[in-house]
This record gives sequence, C-alpha cells and structure tokens, in this order.
Amino acid sequence: MDQLKNLVGAERSLEGVCQTIHLSAVERSPSAVGAMHITCADEAEHECVSAFQRGFVNFMLPPLKFAQQSAFRIANLGGRYDWGAVRIAEQNYAGAAPPDRRKLLVIKVNSHVGVLESQRELTYGVLKRYDKESHCCGAIHGLLSGVKSPYAERMAEVLVSEGPNRIDALLDETRVDPTYRALYAAIVCARVQARKVIMDIQDYRPKSPTEYLVIPCVTINRPEKDTEIVCGFYLAADDESSEEAKYYGLGDDPAAYKHSVQNDRLIVSDEHIGTSRTARNHRQLALEQWHQLMRGKRLQVQDERLDKVRREASSHKGRYDRARKILPVLLTVLAEVEPVSAAILLFANGCGGIHHAFRVHRLARELEGSDQARKILAEVRDKVDDLEPREAEAIMELLTREYRT
Repeated sequence: MDQLKNLVGAERSLEGVCQTIHLSAVERSPSAVGAMHITCADEAEHECVSAFQRGFVNFMLPPLKFAQQSAFRIANLGGRYDWGAVRIAEQNYAGAAPPDRRKLLVIKVNSHVGVLESQRELTYGVLKRYDKESHCCGAIHGLLSGVKSPYAERMAEVLVSEGPNRIDALLDETRVDPTYRALYAAIVCARVQARKVIMDIQDYRPKSPTEYLVIPCVTINRPEKDTEIVCGFYLAADDESSEEAKYYGLGDDPAAYKHSVQNDRLIVSDEHIGTSRTARNHRQLALEQWHQLMRGKRLQVQDERLDKVRREASSHKGRYDRARKILPVLLTVLAEVEPVSAAILLFANGCGGIHHAFRVHRLARELEGSDQARKILAEVRDKVDDLEPREAEAIMELLTREYRT
C-alpha cells in the first residue's frame, strides 16, 4: 500500500491514480477482483469514469460478458453512497472467485470540483460548461447554498454526523478560506461517503472471503485534462482473524486542511496525514455517547404496562417460545413511554439497520427525536417473527434490565 499512501493529498493525473490503484490491487494477490465506482451524476465526471474503466476495470476484473469487464456503478447528485450497495456488489462478484479463496473488492468514491484559471489565479467550484460558467459540483454548491431538496438533506445528514457540523465550518470564512471552500467541501464529502461504505462493510458478512479497499477521491474538473486527489483509503477484511479495518489519509474536518502548490500541482494536508488508524465501531460509539449522558443511571419509567411486561418476561424466562410473543408488546410500550433510549440500546446491540447510524448518534447526543426513534423500534418489531427465539429473549432481557419503576 506504500504507493497508494504516497498519492494521498497530492493532485495527480487520472491515469496515474488508476495505475497506482491497479498496482496496489495486484500487490494483494487476490483470487479475483470486483469494483464499485461511486460518482456524481454530473456529465463532467465522464473522464473520471472512463479513466477508472481503462486503467483498472479492464485490467483487473473478470469479464461479465465476452471481453466486457464492468464495475458496479452508483451515480447520483453529489456522489452519495446508497446503504446496502456494497453488499449487493459483493454478492455479484462472489461467483468470480473460488468459494474458499479471498477476492478483493475495490470501492472508489468520487466527489468532484470544477476549477477555472484566470491570470494565474484559480477559482474552485466553477466550470466552463458549454461556453458558460456554471457551478461544479452543482450538488455540493446547492448543499452549501441551503437548497431544500432530498439529495441535499441526505448529504447534510452525513456532513453533520457524529457531532461536528462540517457545513458550518465550510461556510465560516474564519475557518475555511472561501477560495478553497468548494475544494474542501468535495474532499470532506468524499471522506464521509467512504465512511458510510466502511460502516456497511463492518456490519456485513460476505458470501465469500473478501478484502475491501475503499478509496475516497476528488476529481478536479479542468478546462484541459482532469486531475484527481486521493483523500485516503480504508483497508478491511471480513474474517475475524484479520486486523480491524484501518484508514490512512486526510481527516474529515475541512477547517483543518492546509494547501500548497508543488510543480503546479495542488497538495492538501492535515495533521492526520502519515498515520494509520482503526475505523470506529459506530454501534459501540452510539452506546458510549448514551452512557456518557446517562452517567451510569438506569432509566426510571412509571408505567403499569411496562411493569406487567417485565413480570411476564421474568416468569417465562428460559421459555424462548414465549419471548417472540412478549417482545412486540414490550417494543410497543417503549415506543410510547421511552422510545429514544430504547432505540439507542437496540441499535448499539446490533438490532436496527446500520443505515440508522447517524440518526442514532444524534439521538445519543441529544436524547431527543422520538419520531425517528419510534421508526427504529417499529422496524425491529416488524422483524420479530424472523428472530430465533433465543435472540428474542436476549433483546427482551436487554431492554427490561435498563428500566426500573
């Protein structure tokens, strides 16, 4: 991975980046290789997509049809990762390798930013498109401009996750130089979307042994040939004997980025460059936040229905067939009297999809948001019949021991 580390933060040609990804993949000696490419739907990203196809996909992937290698593709406004996509991609490529040998799945996440040069000065966030200047990336510009749209809401949810409001930082001229705002916004967008990918990977058991290489990048759309900055990379494997997922590269705080120019190419850095760190467990993180706010106290809830459920659960302990009948009642009561804490506890212990992570983090920080919490409880309640009886009792025990009247 040393060649890939040397790319982080440095503006390079699209071809050079793809060649390095290619060589890094070969270095892992996989039995087969799959790929996912996530980009903005903007037509300006055609060069980036084509370069990845020519420089990596055509060389490394098995043919889907005769002499046709294909990456799993996501293209939408802002280059957003769709929860669950990496799971589908892994299943698609599972047949490309022997079932007992490890394959490599490369996930390249691209945000992008336009740039114009006038009298040796660069303007980021603008592209000369069809002889007219336009915002690029238009989705990121819309997000920072306060556009009310589903795509902007989904992008904003990730950018304000885990406490820091990165949108506020980008808009604060005392923290981020407006000249580089669009560039830094693209970097942090790629970073947080790649984080979603690795969270999905951490929460998933693949069809066949898999190693994952997740690479957030920013395409710089230029009047001449486009260039690219690799923001960092995650490396993770699915088996329990391997090391935990590791990340190397830029952090996610745009106010911490610094820039310089070497040989007419941009260099972006921060305090994280040069170090490798373990990817966080976001379920455990939510539980730690909740415990910090609760300060070791158990929840005190006055409700006769909850008392009745607890007594019934206690009297039938060990009778796993009863657990699936009692648990829906317990979830219904908690959804009414204490939904937030119940949702946090369920999520932290593996119940509720990982796609709820950023919402649960907010619940754990603020202990507010009953409507969202009830949606999580309802999702768990709808899946009770699919649980093993022992699982149902374990969930029931988890919830009841946290409450007292």
